Amino acid sequence: MSQVPSRRDCLRLLAGVGSALTLPACVSRGGALLDGGARRNLAQWEFQRRFLASGARFRYHPYGGQGRPWTSALDQRYRSHRTDPRVGYAVKNLHTGQYLAEHQADRLFVGGSMPKPPLAALLLEKRQGACSYEEFMHIVYVCDKSLNSSWMVLHSLLNGSDEAAFRWKYQLPTSHLLANQLSPRFYTEFFERCVNYRFDHGAELLLEAMRRDQYGFGRLYLPRHIAYAGGKTGNYGEWDHEALFFYEGSTPYAISLFTRGDFSPGKMNLPLGAMMGGLYREYVAEG
Repeated sequence: MSQVPSRRDCLRLLAGVGSALTLPACVSRGGALLDGGARRNLAQWEFQRRFLASGARFRYHPYGGQGRPWTSALDQRYRSHRTDPRVGYAVKNLHTGQYLAEHQADRLFVGGSMPKPPLAALLLEKRQGACSYEEFMHIVYVCDKSLNSSWMVLHSLLNGSDEAAFRWKYQLPTSHLLANQLSPRFYTEFFERCVNYRFDHGAELLLEAMRRDQYGFGRLYLPRHIAYAGGKTGNYGEWDHEALFFYEGSTPYAISLFTRGDFSPGKMNLPLGAMMGGLYREYVAEG
């Protein structure tokens, strides 16, 4: 009967000692055997040895807050919609685990393109981080330009059992990714697992891919001093969503905003940007 590797065994592996075939044994449910620094090192080792070694590459550079001026009109728009029944959101300090604000955070919304990064996480889990070059590039494509054809490929490689096992293992809130139903709380917790490297596979790749999201309405009214940020935009029919993780100083946060009822008519970026900017100012910058 094989023994569970010790922390020293895992760290020796990170230093290049030992077989890469033993890598999955160094983690348990949600990386519980390792502390945060070791989980990060393991994720970065995997990123180098699997993603980059496959020949896969990113297509864009990461970027942070866009620093657009925050006006009284934007602030008024935000405050008039904080309790809008069409809106659900969650703001969380990802270091302390404290929720700073919630409104209809557990409500399920039709997700539009929002399931794409979590489905990428499911595939990385299923492959234990060892995706093919083509699969890695599909992950890049769904995260940077939200490519629907790559989404369909990911979807075809997964099933309900994969999703249920993933949700159980990482203790994620109720969602139905393959059926495109998610909640603000689910997305916030998904970001928490990424930022704190709690996924056994793919956390570094997911973070870096989402930092290159080319839509990023949530970053429009974040200040320019926020250099590390990533997220996802999703819209379809009456549903428009935005979710973001970022560092304010040395503290990581997540803001997830889901809307319905044509809250953002004509797919305008202003309503979503105003809500994200207002939530940041009220609960992070001023909190």
